[in-house]
Amino acid sequence: MILNKKYKRIQFLLASFVIVFLLVGCGPTEAEDIDTTDTDTPVISGAVDIEFEPGDADEIAYLEGVTALDELDGDITSLITVDTEEVNLFTVGIYEITYTVTDTDGFTASIAVDVYVGKQLEADTIADLEELNFDFAWNFPTVGTNGTIFFWSSSNTRVMTDKGLVIPPPIGSGPETITMTVDAYNGIYSDSMTFEFVVEDRDESTVTLMKTLPFVGTSDEYVVTDDPAVDIFYVDYGNVPYIDIETYIDMIDGAIDSDIIDFTTEGDDVLIVSYEVTYDDFDGIEVTDEFIATIDFTENTFTVNNYGFFENYVAETSTDYGEGLDYVDADYVDPKEVTIPLGEYSFDLVVYENDGNTYYLMPFHVANLLFAGGVYYDVYYNGDSLYGIDTFGISGGSEEDLEIQELVRTSSYNDMSAPKDVKEATYHFMALALDYFYGLKEDQKVDTYYDYLEGYASALITKSDYSLYEAMFDIAYGLDDLHTSHVFPGYYNPADSSFGLSINDLGSKSTTFYEGLWDIQDDIEEIFGTAGLPGYELIDDDKTAIIYLEGFDVDTPDSFKAILNSLPSSVDNVVIDLAYNTGGNLGAVLRIFGYMTEDDILFHSQNPADDSAVTWYVQSSYRAKDYNWFIKTSSVTFSAANLMASMAQEMGIATIVGQDSTGGASSIGVIMAPDGTTLLISTNNVLSTRIGNETDGYRYKSIEYGIEVDYYMSNVYSESLLISIIEQANAANE
Repeated sequence: MILNKKYKRIQFLLASFVIVFLLVGCGPTEAEDIDTTDTDTPVISGAVDIEFEPGDADEIAYLEGVTALDELDGDITSLITVDTEEVNLFTVGIYEITYTVTDTDGFTASIAVDVYVGKQLEADTIADLEELNFDFAWNFPTVGTNGTIFFWSSSNTRVMTDKGLVIPPPIGSGPETITMTVDAYNGIYSDSMTFEFVVEDRDESTVTLMKTLPFVGTSDEYVVTDDPAVDIFYVDYGNVPYIDIETYIDMIDGAIDSDIIDFTTEGDDVLIVSYEVTYDDFDGIEVTDEFIATIDFTENTFTVNNYGFFENYVAETSTDYGEGLDYVDADYVDPKEVTIPLGEYSFDLVVYENDGNTYYLMPFHVANLLFAGGVYYDVYYNGDSLYGIDTFGISGGSEEDLEIQELVRTSSYNDMSAPKDVKEATYHFMALALDYFYGLKEDQKVDTYYDYLEGYASALITKSDYSLYEAMFDIAYGLDDLHTSHVFPGYYNPADSSFGLSINDLGSKSTTFYEGLWDIQDDIEEIFGTAGLPGYELIDDDKTAIIYLEGFDVDTPDSFKAILNSLPSSVDNVVIDLAYNTGGNLGAVLRIFGYMTEDDILFHSQNPADDSAVTWYVQSSYRAKDYNWFIKTSSVTFSAANLMASMAQEMGIATIVGQDSTGGASSIGVIMAPDGTTLLISTNNVLSTRIGNETDGYRYKSIEYGIEVDYYMSNVYSESLLISIIEQANAANE
C-alpha cells in the first residue's frame, strides 16, 4: 500500500524565557550574578528523507549522519530516539518517521522525515510494464528489462492460453475478445495491467487436394477386404486428412455390417446415417431397434439418438468370446439423445462437390473415432497407407502383434516434422475423445478435458515433435487410470521409437497399485519360489482347494474346468485366488460363473455419456459344481477380476476374502490421434453393481473404485488365516 506523503514539520516545545538585563557598573561583574539558565531547545541536524531499496540492505541506519546539539548540554546525539512504528520494509510505500531529542532541562525538539521504501523498484516495474508492446507480435515475456517477473492470465484459455498461445475460436463462432492480465513483481513491489486482444475465428474449410491411399486389413478377428485406392482429401493446403463418411463405413465392412446402413440427406447440409437391427426379444416377440446419426455440416454437429449407434452394427469376431452363454433376459434404463458439437472442438465438416459427385467429408481421425471406436477396430493413417487393426492387435504384446504395430507405423513421414495443423488437430481431438468417449469423465468430475489439456497445449502445438509425443505420453498417464495407457507415439517419428514407463510417470493411484503388485510378487517368490504360483493347491487336509487365476483369456474357463474335475472328493471349499489377477476377458469371467452356479448370472453396465444402463441375465450350458465358494482379492485385483468379485458378492455366489480390490470398471478402447499417437482408454462401457429392488427402483454404481471384502486378511497368502476365515464364514452361513 502506498501511503499519502505528509508535510514535513519541525515541532518545538516552547518554554518561558526571562531575559535579565544586567547593568554594567564600573567594577567587575560578580560570579553569582551570571544567569546559567538554558533558554534554547536542542537542534537536530542531518535528518533528511530516506530511500530504501530491499536487497541493498537488511535494515535502515536511521541515525547515520543525524546529530543533536544543545546550548548547555552540548552534543546530545546519543539521546535521539526514532519513531519508526509506521515503517514496513517489506511493502513499497512512503512512511513517516520522527526524530526526537530532549535536553536535561526538559526542552524537546523533533523533526519528521519520509522513508521511501522500494521507490526504485516501483519505477523499474512501471518502466518494464510500459515497455510491453503488442503492436507487431503477441509475445508475452516473463521477465522485464529491469528484472520484473511477469505472470499472465487469460480471460479465456480455450482461445488464448495463460502463456499466450493463440488457438483460434471454432468456425462460425465469430471473433473473440480476450483480456490478458499481467501481474508484475519486482522484489517487494507489485503491479498489474490488462491488455485486450481480438482473435478471429477460423475460416470455412475448402478442399485443396485429393489423393488415393491403399487400405490394408491386418486383423485376425475381423475379415475386412483390402482396398488399393481410398480417396483422402485435404483442406486449406493443410495436412489433416479428411474422408467421405460413406467411403469410411464401406471401407471397414467386415468389422461392421455396412450393408444394413442407410445414407439419406436433408437439404444441402445434413447427412443422416441410420440402420435397423431386428431380433426376437426374450419373450419371442420380434423387435426392431433403430439407430440414427444426424450430421449437420453447417452447424458441425453429430447427433445420435443413443450411443448404441456406435456398436450395434458390429460384425462377429472369429473368436467366440461368449461360448456356452445364453442371454435370457435384460433390464434396461433408456438412453438419451446426445449431440456432439464437433465445431466447438474446431473440426469442420465439409460438403464437397466434384465432377458431379457429392462428398460428405469429415476429418479422418474423427470418423475413425465415431464409426469404429465402439467395435474394437480402428484404421491407422500414417500418411502413406491406411491399416485396419483390431484392439487385440494394438494392445497385445505377442511377436505377431508387435510386428503389426511396427508395420502400421512405418512410413515415409517418419523423417518429417509434424505440421502445425496436425498438432492443433491432435490437441482438439484429445479434448473431443476424452469429453465424449472416456468413461471416467463423470467420476473425475470434469466439465471439459480442455481444462486438463491446457497445461500441455504449448508442448503439443508449438514445440518439437519430441515434446509433442512426450506430452501425449504424459497426458495418458496423468489421468492416473490403470485402464488408460500409451501404446506408441505417432508416425512423425521412427517406427521403433517408444517411451519407457517409470513409476515417476504415474499418479498416486497407479503408484499405489504397482507398489502393491511388487509386494505380491515378492510374497509369491518367497512362498512358491521362482516357479511362481501353481495352478492350484490343496490345504487343510485336502478339504480346501485354492485355484490360482493370474488372468482371464479365452482358455481360462477350460483350464478352470479341468482343475475342478481333478479335485478329490474330500474338497468342500474352493477358493478362487484373484490376488495376483489384473483382469482380462469379460466373457471368460461369465463362463467361469457357469461352473459356480445354476442360477442366472447377472452383470450390469452403464454408459455415462447417454445415461443408459442394462442388467443382463445370462445362463450357462455348463454344469455347476457344489462347493463352498470363496474369492480371494488384493490391492492388485483389477478390471475383470474386480468384476468377478463384485458379481459374486452381489449374487451371493461366493464369500470375498483378502484385501479390498483396486477396482477398474471400464472396458478398454483405442483412440488414434491425428499425430499418430495411439492410446488405450477407459470407455463408456462402465461395469457396475446394482443397488435397490424392483419396488423402490435400482441405482447403478460403478465398480471403478474396488470391492470391499467380507473378511479381511492381513496376509493374503497366510494359509492358517485363510483356513480360520473359511471356518468362520461357513459357520455363519449355516
